[in-house]
Amino acid sequence: MPNNIRLAQDNTTNPFGARWQAWLAAIVLAASATAGCGQSANRASSSAVRFDLAADPRNLDPLFLTPDAASVEEQAARLVFEPFVDFDAGGRAQPALLAELPTRSNGGISADGRTIRYRLRTGVTWSDGVPVSAHDVLFTLRAILDPRNPVRSHAGYDLIDRAYAIGERVVVLHLKRAWAPAPMTYFSYGGLSAQFVLPAHVLSAQAPLEHSAFSAAPSVGDGPYRFLWWRRGEGLRYAANPRYWRGKPRVETLDVRTIPDPTTNLLLLQSGELDWNLLAPAQLAVVSGDPQLAFVRVPTAVVAGLAFNTEHRPVSDARIRRALAMSIDREAISRKITLGFYPVTNMIQPRFSWAFDPSVREPSYDPHAADDLLDRAGWPRGPDGVRRRAGTPLRLTYVQFPETATGVRVATAVQAALRDRGIEVSIKSVSNAQLFLPRTGVLAQGAFDLAYVPWTMGADPDDSAVLACGAPSNYMRWCDSRVERLEQAALTQTLPAARKRIYAQIGRIVADQVPILYLFNADYVYAYRKRLRGFAPNAFLPTWNSYQWRLPDRGPGIRTDNARTHG
Repeated sequence: MPNNIRLAQDNTTNPFGARWQAWLAAIVLAASATAGCGQSANRASSSAVRFDLAADPRNLDPLFLTPDAASVEEQAARLVFEPFVDFDAGGRAQPALLAELPTRSNGGISADGRTIRYRLRTGVTWSDGVPVSAHDVLFTLRAILDPRNPVRSHAGYDLIDRAYAIGERVVVLHLKRAWAPAPMTYFSYGGLSAQFVLPAHVLSAQAPLEHSAFSAAPSVGDGPYRFLWWRRGEGLRYAANPRYWRGKPRVETLDVRTIPDPTTNLLLLQSGELDWNLLAPAQLAVVSGDPQLAFVRVPTAVVAGLAFNTEHRPVSDARIRRALAMSIDREAISRKITLGFYPVTNMIQPRFSWAFDPSVREPSYDPHAADDLLDRAGWPRGPDGVRRRAGTPLRLTYVQFPETATGVRVATAVQAALRDRGIEVSIKSVSNAQLFLPRTGVLAQGAFDLAYVPWTMGADPDDSAVLACGAPSNYMRWCDSRVERLEQAALTQTLPAARKRIYAQIGRIVADQVPILYLFNADYVYAYRKRLRGFAPNAFLPTWNSYQWRLPDRGPGIRTDNARTHG
């Protein structure tokens, strides 16, 4: 969500810089000045769809995708690259780069689950006209596993012990052991470590890949749009790919701006400068009466929670974590802050997942029990109401990022709730990029006691990337030998009913130890201008079907929905 490139004039009170504010003022002034000019003011943008990313991408090469709270790099990657597997607005898997989804019945998956045969779709070419082939898949696999490439996670790919092509259209992967998520996860975005197939003929001569020109300018792709340019800190532009296998998209241009501030996003949506935008629940009332806007509510794979740093005292003590959980009224947060759009959840699997078990329950709101547990853990209240041990106050650092209006309000609510229990909480606000950067980010460095984290889970219920020891999204630094064994069992088990039972076991251990206090599983509400047709976000990405977006045809006497009538 935030701007990843900080300019020299940026500071903590103006994190977006004076140049950015001047640009914002100019476009809002221009939008106001042209609002009454009718059709001529809108015709210039009638062939472009305009939206924003809540942060500057760190890298445009999907090999190095870094997940964050807004799936910024995945949104951009899906415009230029095709996944093996897509997911429609109803969450149903469908083949994209593949001709068919591999199953046992069609011979795509062996009886022991260790051999997977992927058949590529015919007629797919890169945007420069070169056919997409099995060679590209094998090249990408080697790039993912190459230790010289700082890929965020090798999970699943490191189980492949043999890979080969049969002709130009078939790739066979043989695994050391069965890995249940494989069919829906390899070279796709429906997981915590998204990957897309790369053009071997472009990248084979660009080593090291991390510093290749492709990282800032992916000039060749197989997706619906071609990359044109990226102005860091401002935005990106894409053009319709005339060689796209589904046919050239009807929207000629995508203008993508980098706008971290949710209030600014809302203002630009209202002024007609954006065609769609994700709304915080509190913002819905502001725009719900706008006749130029339509709305869509989407159950998502986003599960937000409070990650407790289990290497920091006193939250290293499970009793303290349970007490903190019992101090926070999650139902009130859902009702008052998210207006019920983000229902409370108790597992990291989304509520629509076949592995979700509603019987799993984390500690419920019980302030009296929380007080008792804190007292027994050796943190009694002093005369001033503050809890202390050996004279040291119970103080915690809470980290959140300002690009989420909901997250900011949650931080204030949690701070107040813990203050009532005699716990001092200092809120530290850092940008989305600073929070999620691999190796050097706040979460990676462990510079917090508790942190507000939205995890975007995958199509498969695998949660090992969050809960396994040392996993890339295990920001809690939590390690439980029981969970470790169960995670391995779940990944090698191919029967859904058995896997569901295992994930319920994991969920109950998490509910008892509370390395994460799950807050809610979000239902996102997107607002979009009625001139935009075909906008149908799925549970993972709003850009998955950009090839279906369309605008009213231009022509004499046609007025776009963006034009306003003035009396």
